Order: sequence, then structure tokens, then C-alpha cells
Amino acid sequence: MRTPRALRAVALGMAVGLLAVTAASSVIAADPSAAPASSGSAVWRGPKLITTPMPTADAAAIDKLAQDALAQSPDLPGLWIGVWDPAKGFYTQAYGEAVKGGAKATIDDHGRIGSVTKTFTVVAVLEQVAAGRLKLDSTIEEILPDLATKYPAIKSITVDQLAGMRSGIQDYGNTGIVIKGVVADPAKVWTADDLIDAALTLPLSAPGTGGYSTTNTIILGKMLERLTGKPIDQILTAVAKRAGLTQSALQAPEVTKIPEPASHGYVAAAGAKDLGEIGATVIPGTDVTDWTVSWGQAGGGMYSTIADLGTWAGTGLGTSLLPADLAAKRLAAQQTPAGNYGLGIDDWGQGWVGHTGQIIGWESVVAYNTKTGAAFVAIVNETGSFLTAMAVGLQVFPDLKGLMGR
Repeated sequence: MRTPRALRAVALGMAVGLLAVTAASSVIAADPSAAPASSGSAVWRGPKLITTPMPTADAAAIDKLAQDALAQSPDLPGLWIGVWDPAKGFYTQAYGEAVKGGAKATIDDHGRIGSVTKTFTVVAVLEQVAAGRLKLDSTIEEILPDLATKYPAIKSITVDQLAGMRSGIQDYGNTGIVIKGVVADPAKVWTADDLIDAALTLPLSAPGTGGYSTTNTIILGKMLERLTGKPIDQILTAVAKRAGLTQSALQAPEVTKIPEPASHGYVAAAGAKDLGEIGATVIPGTDVTDWTVSWGQAGGGMYSTIADLGTWAGTGLGTSLLPADLAAKRLAAQQTPAGNYGLGIDDWGQGWVGHTGQIIGWESVVAYNTKTGAAFVAIVNETGSFLTAMAVGLQVFPDLKGLMGR
């Protein structure tokens, strides 16, 4: 999710019509439980991640970078880092505390990954395209007629525009309705319709207008549920498993506890200030571990581990699950006000693609170089501490500077 840190100016975050739309119900009935079939073309393959452990001296240098960064971030309890350097090897490590005053951080800890979830959702949608059950130019009206009837102004928006952040629909986080609601009642379970309704209290831009919006991915999630007959949590968890991830999932909306070992998430002074700017009062230092993440859903609700995020990076954030021709469309980024964005994936230049993530209490990043096979992944367990992780990432991979808009 991009939460009130956009609310911090960066909005750090941080898939397409049926072949026969009029027969949508029969498409759903065809085989909703099966994994999507390949379109027959070769799948996309990027450079493989290095599997050789990093030499001790190089690992120690990363340790120092991380420890120094953590020392300069007194509000941040823990930092989880993964580096895959084709010239030096791979290294994963955890620093600080998973729980303030309690458990030390370990590489096995699960943490929430916010908008990195979007990459799974869009891959799930593109798998439906590869299977011939959906088209990139399908519209909201064709797939979700009830939603189009309720909001006629969005009926012509396509799957391609939703996945590429070019729908003209604003982010529901910009309303204040949802974030204030989460803070006021952290146990409330939000539905996808709640989130869409909140977003559509805001003015729309013309379809095709670029702008980062989690609302897009929530609508894509509803499309997936319509097509498969399954809840979005099962759909995204299955994508993770197909990619080889064993410690990553989207839980049912009412679930708030992630598997142990797990980090706790916190809101410190900077995050509390940002939340306060939209009228949501949080006491600095608040532990938000048990707060609902139902307001993230298909756009930001998943959890993972550093090792799993590295595995996901090595698939090109799921691109290797797709036929080569569809993968090429996914990676063909377009310039938007939020940066160069493909279909559910950022393009940071110099071969780097990936996604950032934020949900109240945690921030994350997954970066992969399609030219070299380098990768950098990180999780922090405090809202507003993403730059601490990037202080390490940019020193290890200086050419990743495009992530910071440089």
C-alpha cells in the first residue's frame, strides 16, 4: 500500500475482456480451480540469481552498512536485508529487533510487504490473459457489470489501464476515509466495495490518465474473484506457491496474525505526524501488529520473508510465470506521474524493475535487474523507515538510484 507516507510526498509503495464477454458466467464455470494454462509460447526468463554464498569479508561490509543505517534510525526496531550480487554472491541478514524490547530480528521472520502485493495480483490477472480467459482491453463493464452500473463513469476503463496505473481513478488512501477509519477502529474488516466506494468519492480523470492508485488493484482483485469463483486471498497465495515461495501469503480479511516467527509493526513519530495530517491520531511508538490489513487486500495485504522476497525477485516479480510475449507487455513501462510503470511493476532504469510496499507498521522493497540478475530486497518494521533500507541498497547497487527518482 501507499499509505499516508504519500502523506509524505513520495507515496512510497509503494493484472485483462473475456474472449466472449457475454459468456462470462460460462467462463467462470469452465475450470476455476485449475492453474491457468500457458498460451503455448515460451515463458519469459531473466538472469538467474547467484546461488553462491557471499564471502565473509563482503558480508561483513554489508553488515556494517546495515548496522550504521540502523544506528542512525532510532525509531526503527528491525531491518531485514537480502543481496544477490552476481560478482560477489548472495547474503541475507536481519538486524535489530523483531519486537521492541523482545525478540531479536532473524532472517526467518515474517513481515508485511504492502504494495509488493500488487505484483502478485497483476501476475494472477496476466495468467488469466495467458489462459485465454481475459483480455487486456476488457472493460470494467464487461467483467464487473454491477460495479459499472453503480459507477457508470468508470465502465470503459480497461484491465490494461488498471494494471498500468492509468485508469484515472484516485487512490482511496487520498480520501482520508479509509485511513482514519482504520485508526479509529483497527479491528474493522474492510471489504473491497468499501475501498472502491471511498475512492469514488473523489473526482475522476479521463481513462488513460496516469496516477498511482491502489484502487486499481482492488478492482483487479474483484475481477479475479469473478473469473475464478475464489477469494482473492486464495488466488494470490496460489501465485506465490507457483513461483516457489513457501512463506508468503495473503490471508483472509478477518485474519490479523501472521505466522511465527514474525516481526511486530510500529508507527513512530514521523508516521504519526503524517497520519495526523489527515486527522488520524496515533501515539508515536504504537504497536500496530494486530491492526486489520483488510484495507490492503489485493493492493497491499500480503506477508513474506526475506528469502521468499529474494525468490520472487528472481522470477522478475512473477514475470517468469508468463509467456514471453505477455511478459514483454508487462515490462514495457510507460511514464506516469508516479514514475515509469509497467503492468504491476516499476521500471527504475539501468535494467532494474521491482516494487516498493508500505502498510501501516511495515515497509518493503523488491528490486531485480533484468540485465544482470542482481537483486536487493528489504523489510523494515516501522512506518516511515524505508529510506534506512535504501541507504544500504544504494551503496551496494549504486545504479538502483532510479528507485529514488534520481
